[in-house]
Amino acid sequence: FRKDGNILDFVKELPPTLVDKLLGAFLESSARPIRHHSKTKSNSSFGGDIKHQQRTAYDFVVDLTRPGDIYGKIQAYPVSFPLGKAAYDSKTKQDGRKLSRFMVNVVGRYNVGKTYVLRLLANIDLGHSFVERTSGISVSLPTPKNSHDPNIALIDTAGARTPVDYDQNSFAMLSYERQISDAFIQEIALNSSEIFLLVINQLTLDDQLYLKMLYKRLKDKKINAREIKQRLLIVHNYFNLRTIEEVEQTAQYELGELFGAAKQHEGHWLSKDFKHFILANSDSEAGLFYNDHTVEQLLTMIKASNAAEVTNVLEHIMYEVELLLKKFLEEHHSTDDGDDENVETKVDANTNTITPDLDKQTKLQISRKRQVQLELELQQLSIDELQPEALWFICPKRPLPNNVILSKNLKFNEDGSVYIDYSSQFIPDVHIAQTNDDGDIEILIECPSCSNSSIQLTVRGTTLLVQGEKFNNRMKKDYLNTRRIGKFELQVPVAKLDDERTFDFQRRKFSFQDGII
Repeated sequence: FRKDGNILDFVKELPPTLVDKLLGAFLESSARPIRHHSKTKSNSSFGGDIKHQQRTAYDFVVDLTRPGDIYGKIQAYPVSFPLGKAAYDSKTKQDGRKLSRFMVNVVGRYNVGKTYVLRLLANIDLGHSFVERTSGISVSLPTPKNSHDPNIALIDTAGARTPVDYDQNSFAMLSYERQISDAFIQEIALNSSEIFLLVINQLTLDDQLYLKMLYKRLKDKKINAREIKQRLLIVHNYFNLRTIEEVEQTAQYELGELFGAAKQHEGHWLSKDFKHFILANSDSEAGLFYNDHTVEQLLTMIKASNAAEVTNVLEHIMYEVELLLKKFLEEHHSTDDGDDENVETKVDANTNTITPDLDKQTKLQISRKRQVQLELELQQLSIDELQPEALWFICPKRPLPNNVILSKNLKFNEDGSVYIDYSSQFIPDVHIAQTNDDGDIEILIECPSCSNSSIQLTVRGTTLLVQGEKFNNRMKKDYLNTRRIGKFELQVPVAKLDDERTFDFQRRKFSFQDGII
C-alpha cells in the first residue's frame, strides 16, 4: 500500500483495532520499504520488555466487532496488547508459577460507566478527562493492592445497543450487523465469566431485562439462588450525583421501592435475590463517601464466591470463541454438480419455506448446511515498520473451507442475546412422481417424528401447499443432538408438472403412515 498510496482502500475492510495499528504505523514510520513478513506460532519468543506509559486500563483486547472476519478477508481476529506482550506475559505468572484469576465480567448498557467501574476495581487512575474506546472484548489483569485482595481478570465490552450511522438506505443492514456484533461479543464475554457486575445508572426496563437474562443464565448453570447472590452483583453507578442526600433519595426509590431492598450496616443494600452497591461522582462529596468502601466490598464478595478460577485468561476466551463459532458457522453445500446448466427444477431451502419450481424434468436441488469444525490458536505477525511490537491474531489452525458462512438462522432475544432458530433447519426429503398413464401425481414427504395434527393441505389456485412440523422429543437433558426439527412448508405448483393435463384437486387424497406423508 505504500507503493500504491491507497492506504484507505487497503484498510477499509479491516477490523477497527487493526486499522488503528496500520494507520499509526503508516503515518509514523520512516520512508524505508517493508522488507519482510514472518509468521510464527504462539510459542515463539518475543524479544525485550517494552516500556509503556500506562494510558490504558486494558492488558489485551480481542477485536470481535466483526464476527465474519474469521472467514473473511484476513481470516483472523486481531489481538492487541496495549501495554506490550511482555507486560501481559509477566502478569500471567507469580514467582514462576501460573497465576489463577477470578473471571469477572463488567456488564451493562451503553454509556453507563462500565469502564469507569473497571478502573476503580483495577486501581488504575487515568485522569477524569481520559476517555478510552472499548473494542470487542477488553481485559484488565490488575495487580492486587495487598495480599488480601483476590487476583481477578476484568472483562469489559463496548456495551449493547450502541448507535450506528443513520441512513434510510443502509440503516437496516448496519443495525443488523451491529446486533450480530453485539450479540457475538456478549455471548463470548458471558460464557467466559463466572462473576458478573451489572453496572446501571438510573434504572431502566432494559436494565431489568438484562438482569433477568443474567439470572437465568446462572440458573441454567445449576447455580443455586444463594450462590447467584454472591456472583451477580448490581453496581448502581450514580456518576451524575454529587451529594450524599441525592444518592440516598435515588437509592431509596430504585433500591428500596423497585427492588424491595434494605440497607445493611456494612453499607450495601440487600434485596430478595441480589446485593446492591453504590458509586457516585468521584470528584464529589458522595464519591468520597461511597466509592472506596464499595470497591472493598466488591473485592470481598468476589473473593468469597465459589467461582472457578482461570490460569490462562486469553486461552480461556479463545476457547469460548471456538465453541461459539462451531455453533454459529456452517458450511453451505449445494448438490448441484454443474453438469446441467439448464435445469430449472429447484428447491430453495435456505429458509423454512421449500418452494420447488418444477417442470417436466425431475431433478431436485436442495441446499444442505453442515456445521464447521475448527481449532483456534494465537499467531504472531512481525513487520519491520511495527517493531519492536508485532501484530497478533487469533487464527484457525487449519484453513477454513471457502464456503463457510454465519448461520442464516440467527435470531435475537429481547435482551439482545442471539440464538439459532432451528425451526428453519429441517428440510424434509421429497419425491414427486407420475404414478400411471392417466397422469396421477403422488407426492411423498419423509417426516419422521411429525405430528399428524400438524399436517395441513391447502390449495391456492393450482398450487398445493403442504405444511407440517417435526417435533423434538421432550428430554430432561441433551448430551448430543444433531436432529433437525421444526416447521416446514412445501409449495407444489401442480399445473407446471404437466402443462398438457388439468388436475382435479377435489380428488386429492391424503395419508400419513410410517413417517411418510
